[in-house]
Amino acid sequence: MRKQSWINLFLLLLVLLLGLWVWLTPEEASNTVRTPLTQLDPAAVNSIEISNHNGPRFVMQRQGADWRMTEPYPVRANGPRIDILLDLLSTPQIEAFPLPADRLAEFGLDRPLAELTFNQTRIIFGGTHPYNYRRYLRIGDQLYLTNDIFPHHALARAEEFVSHALFAEDETIEEIQTPTWRLTRQPDGWAMQPEAPGVDVAQLAEKVADWQHTWVAKVIQAPATPSDQNVTIHLANRAEPLVLEVVNNKKQILLVNRPLGLAYQLNNDSLLQPPANRD
Repeated sequence: MRKQSWINLFLLLLVLLLGLWVWLTPEEASNTVRTPLTQLDPAAVNSIEISNHNGPRFVMQRQGADWRMTEPYPVRANGPRIDILLDLLSTPQIEAFPLPADRLAEFGLDRPLAELTFNQTRIIFGGTHPYNYRRYLRIGDQLYLTNDIFPHHALARAEEFVSHALFAEDETIEEIQTPTWRLTRQPDGWAMQPEAPGVDVAQLAEKVADWQHTWVAKVIQAPATPSDQNVTIHLANRAEPLVLEVVNNKKQILLVNRPLGLAYQLNNDSLLQPPANRD
């Protein structure tokens, strides 16, 4: 057999041996279980407090199956985002060791990026490792290194944790009044003023449903300049109507809740348009 053939045979055997090794070892590697960052059960968390340098401290409280922000805005909180944030509690530890109190600056803990408190468990966000860019987290006197997948939540402003739903599931619209049209619930359905020829009751109900189930694109601080156009919405079992200022310009369309100091950004102006004739 020629020398080249021996080399090819050797390489083939080497590939087969490597394949056999990979086939026999992945289960062992995949079964490596890392210790979670905390032992706190996310379902047992009733209070979350977030402090960072991007805005005022904010607090969220669990109320039954939902979450509500209590500071600085008394509003419903963004439940899906909170569910993702709670995954921080069980994120795997890559490394853990006692915190060297005289080396806080080395780990970005002399001026932390953020502090998150779940019930009584406080997690302090430091800097990242200089080579693998994993995140240093402090809990008590322990220092942990974890994958850096939560900083955008820890560094968020309060407005980013406000619910994107305009109305809660238990809130029912009774009337919508915009600058150009009004829909009012009647015993036999919905009525529109001014009347729109060719628009039936089902289309009116569809417009109300669009408002009822709106999920806005973004929640931000209310702009300082008030608008002279409003949408007034009457809800069942609420004495005072909800008044939303309408800011409609080339950059964005906002519904501003002035008493709360919040603005809800819409994807487009379809909500403000009157019910249309499909024909």
